[in-house]
Amino acid sequence: MKQHRFFLALLVALVVAQGAMAQKRHKTVVKTDSTTVVTTVRTVPNFVPKHDLRIGAGTLSLSTSFILDGGWYMDDYHRSFRQDMATADTYLTPRTFVGNYSFSYTYHHLRWLQYGGTVTFGATTRWRKDAFTGEKTENLSTHAVAVMPSVRFVWFYREKVQLYSSISLGLVTDFDEAYVWGDVALVGCSFGRKVFGFVELGGGMAGSARIGLGYRFDVKKR
Repeated sequence: MKQHRFFLALLVALVVAQGAMAQKRHKTVVKTDSTTVVTTVRTVPNFVPKHDLRIGAGTLSLSTSFILDGGWYMDDYHRSFRQDMATADTYLTPRTFVGNYSFSYTYHHLRWLQYGGTVTFGATTRWRKDAFTGEKTENLSTHAVAVMPSVRFVWFYREKVQLYSSISLGLVTDFDEAYVWGDVALVGCSFGRKVFGFVELGGGMAGSARIGLGYRFDVKKR
């Protein structure tokens, strides 16, 4: 259900983008004694380099499931008889996905090219409890942090609406091991001028579907 909402938000954003594109077309009518000339001109705003700050939240993806669950629960297959006896009077609570949360900085270098970095945090919670008292006996929650340089390719640029794709590659750690990992936004849309919202569909540490808020401002000229 949550992912359906992300798809709906992206669809709305695409509709807004089409409207923004249409609003940039200006019609000029020139009349003479014998003829009428109608000219339609599409104006493109001047590009100004910008700084871009974003915070976002994402759904569970295969990447975050693998990292947070420690390689598809491989540890569960290497328990000794003594460990099983020690935990016979306990039970495990369901594993709960807390979410993927990200913070990113991007520099708008060109109209079509932006680059920067992203820090992403993901977590799940799970406890072992005493079967008789219900008290927590062991914390089995997991956490992961990823730090990745990123590049964003903008294929539709307007002052208030941008459509883009991005790719990131860096390191992720579950605080036991570190991995080289990646993230990709297959399609993304930002809508707004200085304060803006964004939605993305992709895969990787940031989640399969992402949504968030951002703030962009012009680079100061010296």
